[in-house]
Amino acid sequence: MPDLVIGGRRSAFPRPWRAGGIALGLVAVAILVAWFIYRRSVAYDEPSGEVHGAITEAQAAPGAPVTLAYNSASLEWAGGIAVLRLAGDAHAIGAAHGRLLAPLVPPVVRAMRPSIEGTVEDSGWLGGLTHKMRLAWQWRFIDDGLSDADRRWIAGMTRGAAASGADVGYDDLLRDQAVVDVGVPARPSGELEEHRLAHSLTVIGTQQQAPARVWIGRTFSLSGLDDGGDSAVPIVEIVKADGKQPYASVGWPGHAGVVTGINAQGIAIFVDPARTGDVRATRSARPIALLARSVLEDAKTLDEAAKLIEQTPTLGSAVIVLVDGTTGKWLVVERTPGKAIAEKTPKQSAFGDVLTTNALAQDPENDRARRMLASVQRVDRAMRLVKQPLPDVAAMAAVLRDRHGTDDADRPAGHRAVIGDGRSSHVAILDPASMELWVEDPKGAGRMRAFDLRHELRGEGDRSAPPADIAPEAEPPPSLRAARAELRDARRALDRGDQVAASEACARARALVPTLPEALELDAQIAQSRGDTARARALYQAWLDSGPDDPQGEERARAALAH
Repeated sequence: MPDLVIGGRRSAFPRPWRAGGIALGLVAVAILVAWFIYRRSVAYDEPSGEVHGAITEAQAAPGAPVTLAYNSASLEWAGGIAVLRLAGDAHAIGAAHGRLLAPLVPPVVRAMRPSIEGTVEDSGWLGGLTHKMRLAWQWRFIDDGLSDADRRWIAGMTRGAAASGADVGYDDLLRDQAVVDVGVPARPSGELEEHRLAHSLTVIGTQQQAPARVWIGRTFSLSGLDDGGDSAVPIVEIVKADGKQPYASVGWPGHAGVVTGINAQGIAIFVDPARTGDVRATRSARPIALLARSVLEDAKTLDEAAKLIEQTPTLGSAVIVLVDGTTGKWLVVERTPGKAIAEKTPKQSAFGDVLTTNALAQDPENDRARRMLASVQRVDRAMRLVKQPLPDVAAMAAVLRDRHGTDDADRPAGHRAVIGDGRSSHVAILDPASMELWVEDPKGAGRMRAFDLRHELRGEGDRSAPPADIAPEAEPPPSLRAARAELRDARRALDRGDQVAASEACARARALVPTLPEALELDAQIAQSRGDTARARALYQAWLDSGPDDPQGEERARAALAH
């Protein structure tokens, strides 16, 4: 009989599954904890706030435009231009914007979404499945670069739009504020190869009658969006935020920043987006358009404005033009995420998509843009046209409508290397001394409607007394919007591999505008890919004869004709 040992243990049967179960449990707990950490890291904290009040309508006199009012804000239409007057704190201003422009905000959000989603690729086995997670991770710091007023403005805009039945998310609107800085062109836009989502032009012309005064001509385009910028209808905003300087800007629905604007002190700002190699969506920095709004709200002099821009790290890169209406002086700040170079005596009188100072011009992305973008020719042409003082504001309008090349030759409608390329989301002229603004009416055949900013921002005069509108062109160009929409459909068809549908869409575009250079070039590329060499050669030759407006495409065309 074996001895009994008090306190002894029986040998247990080995259970390997227990260790495996514990390991799996630990892994599950780790995954769960990591998931909650991830969700917390990528979430944007939406500021609190409420939206109250109903929209009412009023009419000053029989036949006068109907004005919509919401609390202290109002909306009226000057042809195809929305005129929005806003006041209060940041949340109230955003809420009024969203409430009054509710039908116009969702189309812009939809058009910008591909430019945001395109910043993350879908390559790899799980690329499509993990796209949203990787996108949220890459954009997780965007809200860190915004001020509290920025976030409250966007939160109010979200709630205001929802109160009017428009379903837009806070996350979407917040990211949209950074699209111009870090977004990528949508594939159907035709801008993907050029790496350009927005393009713009700022032209400064001396007034012949008053040499100390200037006119500023301005075009701004969001042609890289999925809809080519069609949803970005021009909005003139008169903003009087609590504790801030009043300002006026020209923008688009759902935008909380400024790219074209002037404050009550006569300090004007114009943002021309550029591309440099140090731009990253993962930075925690201020979107440039939101910084421009802060300049108008806080700066009273050119030096204060320049100092604010130089001291604020930015998310994107841009050429920023500052003008003082009281003195007629102006300067330029080239701002990138890592550098800021101010030119107090600029040699140029026109600015566009490319940085020109010695310290920044050689950036690889900027150098590529200088060599590959046809829009550089727009700057050269504009400087020639304003070399001499301009006799009147109509002369500046003629500069913005110009459709000639740098060689003075006529170019076909829609040519991408001319100033009046027909792609602008807004076209404006500003006299910062007299505080007069003209904005092109998209429904007025090129007519530019006038606004009296002295009254709007300073309260001078019993009522608004704007100058005369600028008449439309005697022979306005054909409507390019429908033709370019067909070209976007053609590019979508090519992405599906449907060359027949793509060719048909090109044919419809050319039926609308027979000499549209983009249509000739794309149709030639489609014919070449289908093996129709004769047709491709004929189209390429026709495109080259009209003056090529795509440097990269020109190389392809000449190579095709050489064989």
